[in-house]
Amino acid sequence: MVTITCDTCGKEKSHNEKNLKETWIMGSDLQVENKSGVQRSIRFMDHWDDRRVLELAAIHVCSAKCKDDYIRGRRAAA
Repeated sequence: MVTITCDTCGKEKSHNEKNLKETWIMGSDLQVENKSGVQRSIRFMDHWDDRRVLELAAIHVCSAKCKDDYIRGRRAAA
């Protein structure tokens, strides 16, 4: 069994969706390097997809606040 944790706060995702007060958000954070520089693309999906949780560069956040914190943190690192 896979344990999903929030990439911002570390909270574990419940396996029982009915117990969740907020819907988890899934996305991807891709970074591509080439000879002219680095390009980063952060995209969020409109729904949770269990088939995509283990994809390379997948993002899992537990709330809209953690999503905003994730984006802010990545801007500071760029």
